[in-house]
Amino acid sequence: MNSIRFIESLKVVGGEFMNIELHQQRIDISSKIFSINKKIVLKDINIPKSNNDLVQKCRILYSNDDLIISFSEYKQRKIESLKLVFDDSIDYSFKFEDRQRLKQLYDKREDCSDIIIVKNGLLTDTSFSNIILFDGENYFTPNSFLLNGTMRQKLLSDKRIIEKEIKYDEISNYNRIILINALNSIEDNLSIKIENIF
Repeated sequence: MNSIRFIESLKVVGGEFMNIELHQQRIDISSKIFSINKKIVLKDINIPKSNNDLVQKCRILYSNDDLIISFSEYKQRKIESLKLVFDDSIDYSFKFEDRQRLKQLYDKREDCSDIIIVKNGLLTDTSFSNIILFDGENYFTPNSFLLNGTMRQKLLSDKRIIEKEIKYDEISNYNRIILINALNSIEDNLSIKIENIF
């Protein structure tokens, strides 16, 4: 029987990992809870040289049986619209390689670029990111997230975003939604107008 496998994705800029401490913390917590014996030390990973202007994505696949590290040029996804999908039982509190349930929900997006998952009436995440809602003055993130992403944690720590409960029928109170993950922060402008959420 194969052991549970996890994914960690990191942003590399100028030959350095971004938010390395938060990523290391997440790997350590997952390894402890799921008894993964392989020790992964991010600062010891050799980052290949590249053009300093090039943003790289480092993908780490790990389990008791595997440790696969790869680097690639990062290209931001084009997201123009989001579909609300509902699932009151979904759980993705760890970055499992197995994303079968997320894929099943993603397949319900119809003509939209991606989805926003609604759990128990509350906004959570898209299929690949945490979300921030902007009301014209402040940035808010749902306290009902599925995965507490590293960028989300950093923005909260820096007091750039505010955590609160956000019901799905309150979306019209905001101007736009910004998608954030390890490779995208507020400034990366991965945002969608509220009228493009269905």
